[in-house]
Amino acid sequence: MTWLCSTLLICFSFNPIMDYTNNEEFIKDVTACTLNLNSMEDEWDRVPVDLVVAQAIHESEWGRSRFAVEANNLMGIRTFDSADDQIKPIDRPNVSWGLRIFETKCESISYYIDLLNNLHHYSEFREERMAQYINDLVDLEKLVGTLAIYAEDVYYTQKIIGTIRELNDNE
Repeated sequence: MTWLCSTLLICFSFNPIMDYTNNEEFIKDVTACTLNLNSMEDEWDRVPVDLVVAQAIHESEWGRSRFAVEANNLMGIRTFDSADDQIKPIDRPNVSWGLRIFETKCESISYYIDLLNNLHHYSEFREERMAQYINDLVDLEKLVGTLAIYAEDVYYTQKIIGTIRELNDNE
């Protein structure tokens, strides 16, 4: 089966600490982390690497955002639980939520994959992914279309699709 790489190579040199210094290294680090995490998932529960990379680029400004640097949060993951380690937006310090703090950037990707695979908000994503898995195809744009709830931005899915297209054009 070819869906999302039938045989994932586990990176023996995988390092959960991302130390990228440019966009190319950022993509390489996010890809390595995602491949490693996907290798621990059933085939049908794997999240496409290009989707993870595109969202990480968008959510963390290529890993350079304050939330990526100070909280190791590449995926813009919020928490509404005051007991969770979090940082608040500088311009909105009194909001009822914060962005989760992770020990490593790869941990934030792991949490993101877990959200997509388990949170009820993403059931449409899981249904579409399963349909694609059964039909042995990958349509990233259809998958992205199920993630409008991920962000408040009404143009979010279009932005992610645009990023995926740009990445594919540069390959």
